[in-house]
Amino acid sequence: MTTRFARYAVWFLLIGLFAGATNAWATASIGYAKFKYGKAWFHEVKADLNSLNVSTETMHRPGTNSFWQVVRPAPPTVAVTGTFFGAAGGFPVADVLVDGILVAQGQRGSVIAADWTGHVNIFDTRFHQRVDWSRYRYALRGTVRLITRSKVMPDPKAQRFRDPRIWGRASRVAAGLRKDGKLVLVATTHSVTLRQLGYAMRSRGVVDAVNLDGGSSTLLYYRGRLIVAPKRRVSNLLVLREGPMMGPAQLTAFAPNSFNPGPF
Repeated sequence: MTTRFARYAVWFLLIGLFAGATNAWATASIGYAKFKYGKAWFHEVKADLNSLNVSTETMHRPGTNSFWQVVRPAPPTVAVTGTFFGAAGGFPVADVLVDGILVAQGQRGSVIAADWTGHVNIFDTRFHQRVDWSRYRYALRGTVRLITRSKVMPDPKAQRFRDPRIWGRASRVAAGLRKDGKLVLVATTHSVTLRQLGYAMRSRGVVDAVNLDGGSSTLLYYRGRLIVAPKRRVSNLLVLREGPMMGPAQLTAFAPNSFNPGPF
């Protein structure tokens, strides 16, 4: 009887440990993995946007700066390269919204944006179309659409991008959304095309995705370490933070009723 009881106790202990480990994995809000698609290796960060423990933000610093200067004084949990910018002055070529303030403007490309409740959306805009940013807290424009409703269909020329390097082979960074509410960030130092990047993203369950700045700006930072260090100074970033988020009730006091950036 004692032996049987001991056997059951061991089984219950193992089941409990397994269930605890499984639950810890399931509730982890941000995780990192590396995967291979075709001949290229990709770094992947997956964040559960259904968790109130994750916020999606943008960071910007005028001019070009080292990564550490841009994230000063509070480094995030995760960071990737943001939108395209001019190498000389560091000015982003498209809209950059930081905490409700439009810090740069350029009316082109697709958008990845987080509203005042933390919900993240990816959408397209017409060339020279002004966007009412009042409902959003953070946003990056000037991205190239990779995946639309699970279809890999990048077309930078149709989006009025002129630099041929955008549709050639290069190191790349992308951001995408899955149906289950997870945000996927991918970076690779392998030279891949936009279409190859799109298929790699789709293999991770992504249904909508955009290409961010890449090439020598390719960057991925995860939990204190630059997994992919940029080869030049940078201007703006898409970041994730782990920690308690303010809910809609608390954010109401901070969200503006309307926002008009005015002429630049």
